[in-house]
Amino acid sequence: MTRISWERLAAAAGLAFVVLYVAAFALGIEVGESDRKILAYYANSGHRAKEIVAFFLIAGAALALIVFTSALRSLIARAEQERATLAALAWAGGIACAVLVLAGNAVSRTTAYTALDSKFQLDPNTRRLFEDTGFLLFASAALAAILLVAAVSLAALRYGILPRWLAWAGFPAAALLTLGIVFVGFLVFAAWLLTVSAALALRRSTITAAQAGAKP
Repeated sequence: MTRISWERLAAAAGLAFVVLYVAAFALGIEVGESDRKILAYYANSGHRAKEIVAFFLIAGAALALIVFTSALRSLIARAEQERATLAALAWAGGIACAVLVLAGNAVSRTTAYTALDSKFQLDPNTRRLFEDTGFLLFASAALAAILLVAAVSLAALRYGILPRWLAWAGFPAAALLTLGIVFVGFLVFAAWLLTVSAALALRRSTITAAQAGAKP
């Protein structure tokens, strides 16, 4: 696959991640905090169905992130050639983030899925436990993404795979990912993904003879 193809694949996958994630949150899943509201929410089949739809949307977003990360890894590795240290760090961070998103998504939707069984008797505290565990997994995903953002930013500075302004902007973005515990981290990550995807989609790359002969 040519370099420009890797760029467009990464751009499309990054955009897909954001679109799918936003679509999941656009469903407007609001359970409530009291025991009564929790029990009433999961007794409603429409609410359970929305959570199952959200599960597939977020799972799709995580898979798109894997594609985005793999495409960026190939771009960076092509520029680094033999060392490929930054490519490995970017890939590790992106894959860890995607895996944690998949895990957090599964845990967060467990209550809705189990409530599909008429024999299940929901304890509101069980739902709270699953929801908090899922949230911490999502927050951990934002922390794992620090490796991806930082490695891509360093590669952009060293090898010019992205504009220098975007490379420098990646470092404060990586720092803000530590705020994943208050959900700000994922908003920053989504903004970074959109910006990188746009830069890759609009980039007009030239391939040197050495790069053309290098293996991804």
